Amino acid sequence: MKSVVEEKREYTRLPKSFRVEIRKLAFPLNAHPAQFVESVDISVGGLRVECRGTFEAGDKVQVRIFIPSLNKFHPGFLKVFESATDQSMQAIGEVVRVEGGLRGSMLGIKFVDIDQDDWKALHLKIQSELRK
Repeated sequence: MKSVVEEKREYTRLPKSFRVEIRKLAFPLNAHPAQFVESVDISVGGLRVECRGTFEAGDKVQVRIFIPSLNKFHPGFLKVFESATDQSMQAIGEVVRVEGGLRGSMLGIKFVDIDQDDWKALHLKIQSELRK
C-alpha cells in the first residue's frame, strides 16, 4: 500500500535560481555584512537559499531578490520601467529552517514583512513562470 505524502505548504514553489542579497537583522547592522547567494526555489510565502553564513532558526533577515521582468507584473507605474536589469524586491524574513547543504547551509526563509504590491507582482510572476 502506498502512503500519500501530504503537501503542507500554503503556496506553490517555483524552482528557480534568482540572485539574492541576504543580511542578518541584528544590531549593530554594519557588523552583519550582506551576502549574495542564489535561490533554490521561491514562493509568495518565502524562499529557500543556500549560503555560507551562520544563521539559526528564528533569525530575522533582510532579503533583496533580483527578479528579471518583475516590474512587468507590478501594479501601477512601475510597468513603465521595463528594463529587465536590476529589478528587485525587498522583504523582511524569518529563518524557519536550517539544514546542511553541499556548499553551506540551506535556509528556509518565511516572508514576514513584504510590500503588498511586490507580493502581488511576485505572485503573478510565479504563476506566469509555472505556466511555461
